[in-house]
Amino acid sequence: MTVPAGYRLVDMPFSRRDEMLSVDEWAFAMTHPEGTQTAVEAGIDWDRCRGIEAVDSRASSASEVAAVHSSYGYSMRVPGGTVPTSGLTWVGVQPAHRRRGLLRAMIDDHFARSLARGEVVSTLVAAETKIYQRFGYGLACPSYKMTMPRGATFREVAGSDDLRVRFEDADVARHAPVVRAILARDPRPGAMVEMGEALMASQFADPEALREGQERKRIVIVEDEHGPAAFALFRRKLSWGDTGANGTGSTEQWAAVTPAASRRLWSVLADLDLLTSFSATCLPLDDPAVLLADDVRALGLKAQDHVWLRILDLPAALTARTYGADLDVAVQVTDNVVPQNDAVWHMTVEAGIARVTRAADGAQADLRISMQDLSAAYLGGTTIDSLKGAGLVEEATAGAATTLSSAFRSPMAPRSSFSF
Repeated sequence: MTVPAGYRLVDMPFSRRDEMLSVDEWAFAMTHPEGTQTAVEAGIDWDRCRGIEAVDSRASSASEVAAVHSSYGYSMRVPGGTVPTSGLTWVGVQPAHRRRGLLRAMIDDHFARSLARGEVVSTLVAAETKIYQRFGYGLACPSYKMTMPRGATFREVAGSDDLRVRFEDADVARHAPVVRAILARDPRPGAMVEMGEALMASQFADPEALREGQERKRIVIVEDEHGPAAFALFRRKLSWGDTGANGTGSTEQWAAVTPAASRRLWSVLADLDLLTSFSATCLPLDDPAVLLADDVRALGLKAQDHVWLRILDLPAALTARTYGADLDVAVQVTDNVVPQNDAVWHMTVEAGIARVTRAADGAQADLRISMQDLSAAYLGGTTIDSLKGAGLVEEATAGAATTLSSAFRSPMAPRSSFSF
């Protein structure tokens, strides 16, 4: 790991919170309003915060924080299992210190510390997508934003109308166990199966100064015979026009684990009083709302990127999930950031279980793929075949890409309930 001359990596514990938040304000062109401090502080895992100090060469004791980053540790659903994951967040560089290699130093630090904790993949939600692709992050969770008109209707699903629905004021102490219970049932790749307190607190954070005229955060919970089966943290904003109310509602944090719960969730949110529309982000491309809508055009679907993923420990990540077809291929993976991954890997799959070993130097590969593109395909949504069709996979053995694609494909499109 190389840190540019005149800088040093440091921990950023809670006692240095003002310095960290100052860099965040500069990096994201914002000022944290009065009254937000407690909510912001609770949503950061301070044990994982790191900074880069600019050291004044004339006086070694004089320094300022030039860049910061943090992460959230969580367990992520993958096909057939889970994988320990490090969610990169709070990345920022003070403007006076840009273009000096500080982001590269932070990424190297994040990767090394994640690997030391046994977190074999890293994820993020990108403020600027171009930046992180050069470090090997691939788009693993493409998604839709949906804007349902008031009264949007959906095709029938057996038992959906019989499910219990509760609307309550959102409260992390009361509702975190409900959210955790739903996430534990969530079968989709990308789902956060287990998470820490800071990440959960960040999703419930609701300082009044940041509401911009919206109501306080609410939660809707759908329950089936097994318990909580869907939730959405949401807000509404009421306004009036010449013809009456034209309020809007929105959610960015939600999950539904059965088709019946999904239909019930979207049906009740599409029929709230005094609203003309309700929007939701992070819909997987095969979400039941899309497939069940009586008028799919009325949903106003808009393609978006959501979670970007980066494999850190290739053999550990690939053997943590299961696969849909047997195979025996040699894959050359190019990785210019984590050199231990840059190699030809012999991958065999039998009865869904993979064995991944590093091939001998000079071994011939059946196909060649970058770490960015392998990471994009890891959850099974983006296919190897589609990457090959885009010219991003080089095939040396005819049919190798299709064989690998069939094995990696997931029966469900990936999704994460949260942004971070």
